[in-house]
Amino acid sequence: MTFRTARTTFAALLALTALAVAPARATDTHAYVLTSDYSSGGLSSGNLDTRLITRDVASAYADARLRWFGGLLYVVNRFGQDNIQVIDPANNFTTVRQFSVGNGSNPQDIAFLTSTKAYVTRLASSRLLIVNPATGDSIGAIELRPYADADHIPDMDHMIRVGTTLYVALERLSNFQPTDSSLVVAIDTRADTVIDAVPALPGVQAIALPGTNPTTGFDFDATTGRLILGCTGSYGVGDGGIAWIDTQTLASGGFAITEPVLGGDVLGVVWGTATRSFAIVSDAFYNTSLVAWNPTTGLKLSTVFAPGGFSIADAALNDRGELYVCDNDAFGAPGLYVFSAATGAPLAGPLDTGLPPVGVAFDHSGNTSPTGVPVASGVMRGFELSSPWPQPAAQSVRARLTLARESQVAAEILDLQGRTVRVLGTGAMAAGTRELAWDMRETSGRKALPGVYIMRARVGQSSFSQRVIVTR
Repeated sequence: MTFRTARTTFAALLALTALAVAPARATDTHAYVLTSDYSSGGLSSGNLDTRLITRDVASAYADARLRWFGGLLYVVNRFGQDNIQVIDPANNFTTVRQFSVGNGSNPQDIAFLTSTKAYVTRLASSRLLIVNPATGDSIGAIELRPYADADHIPDMDHMIRVGTTLYVALERLSNFQPTDSSLVVAIDTRADTVIDAVPALPGVQAIALPGTNPTTGFDFDATTGRLILGCTGSYGVGDGGIAWIDTQTLASGGFAITEPVLGGDVLGVVWGTATRSFAIVSDAFYNTSLVAWNPTTGLKLSTVFAPGGFSIADAALNDRGELYVCDNDAFGAPGLYVFSAATGAPLAGPLDTGLPPVGVAFDHSGNTSPTGVPVASGVMRGFELSSPWPQPAAQSVRARLTLARESQVAAEILDLQGRTVRVLGTGAMAAGTRELAWDMRETSGRKALPGVYIMRARVGQSSFSQRVIVTR
């Protein structure tokens, strides 16, 4: 296949970045803030237009997480309470139901498929619970014991749903310390079964993360269909980073950025754009800061907010391009701070939330549909990469690349750590269908080792990836 030299203007890239940071039509109207002094907890509400905070609109457990779905707030009351509390903001923040998820189970997160089906991770159980959030009834469970370490508990934590696939982070801890590896299981929500991430290996495989102890929430890049997830590893060691996961291939893409580059343990991640996203990090002296980083280069850009002490509990980006940051330092100036995601400029704060803020979530006006973004969003129409053949392959492998119009294309082979093994071609490709061929050799000319690789074709901000299984 013949390519011509690519011509992409810097101005066009800047325009794309600006659109991604500041969408034309915002739907978020309120920020809901969990507050806690670790002996008592509450909920406060903030108007995004006026930034006025209404404090203590409801009570909550001192150790909780907050999620929004279908016009309701779901408070995950963790160890010692072990229940889900459902609050209706339109009904004077009344708790409309509260249901147990198992005594001593220590729930961590809730993710929704529909208004009558949701999933609950439980740190002290090997079974991912399925519930009807409209009634609180338990309607099933998925056994994840095969993905646990020696204690038979996989230590499931955060989740995200993308289309019909649910991704569940498994920390795999022993006495709250990370063991040899951590995983993400991908679950088909239509059948409630684990999807095999590596078909070439025996059994049903999970996605192996490049680091251990994935303590942060997931975030999603809709343009490329990739997830990011922070792996903290051992605290104070600098052995973690922010990991990529390709939702099209179920492959780990290695670290997008490492903890030594970020400047400390990664405690939170926020996706912004391909050139400017955010992370909460803790340095060697346990001072937390919010930093901006570039997912394209894997480099830290700047420190946005550094109040001192172990004080930044959470950060979230609304669809107005505003970062809301929870500073829970009871001895300083606790409150909610607001920054421009595009520039890092402070916009407001500290906003008084009553008790110190520990978690923030936004609403979406009129949103009653399931959360999660289909993988296909952001993919250029008329751009397709077929499944490679033969599979598995020993000598060579081919795939068809189809374009509806002439485009700049980059095609390459990656390993499961996201490293480029071979560039198949770059430049302009005419409209139509061509074949991509790989002779199973690396750039150096050496034969590729048996295993699973990724064939990826990129057109602008869109990409398609397919798994290639190499045998001998």
